[in-house]
Amino acid sequence: MKMRLLPVSALAALIVVAAGCTTASGPTYNLDIVTLANGTQAYRVQCLGLFESSKACMKKVTEICGDKEPLRVSSTDRAVSGFKPENDPREIMFICQTPPPPAVQPPPPPPQAPQANTQPQTITLGADANFAVNKYDLLPAGKQALNKLIADSDGVNIGTVVIDGHTDSTGSNALNDRLSLRRAQTVRNYLQSHGLHVGQYEVHGYGKSRPIASNATAEGRAQNRRVEIKTSGITAR
Repeated sequence: MKMRLLPVSALAALIVVAAGCTTASGPTYNLDIVTLANGTQAYRVQCLGLFESSKACMKKVTEICGDKEPLRVSSTDRAVSGFKPENDPREIMFICQTPPPPAVQPPPPPPQAPQANTQPQTITLGADANFAVNKYDLLPAGKQALNKLIADSDGVNIGTVVIDGHTDSTGSNALNDRLSLRRAQTVRNYLQSHGLHVGQYEVHGYGKSRPIASNATAEGRAQNRRVEIKTSGITAR
């Protein structure tokens, strides 16, 4: 058992008032009960014998304190010729203290909920990858993109979702207007049926009237065939 040492500042206040008679003794030690200036009961153990060491004292200290913590008040070191101390105390005065209860660790703070994204979003679904050719049925890639929008919007209320359908310039105006509107409606129906929290939807079919690229090339026409989804008025739930 490791013995703690009383600080020097406190030691000055604990001058021994009286020493009791020897309460126990043996071939290697003497044990006294002493009273300190503050009325605290202390013990003084002396190690006897030329060939004994401080281990005999410490063994007795441990026996006396048992499951309590020994606190050294003072000690007298053995001296050899010239009275030079050997760091081998043969007299130890100590008190037995009840060890403090182990510190209770505060519980870890609860994990913070992820912050809901309340920023407006604009998502563009390219028609070729997300819809059947010249139809308004969603392909698996389109459903996956909409599922991500729904998942990313968990924990928020969306004021308005605007869904605009667009086509390229091939085909008649009537066909393009109808196809772009039906694709936009398909997106709205999917979002509604899969739990997106929206106050209102605005659905438009603009046909070929709002291109974002040239319809003179295949690449440009592919960019124009699209459905744009815009969110606004988002608040956390």
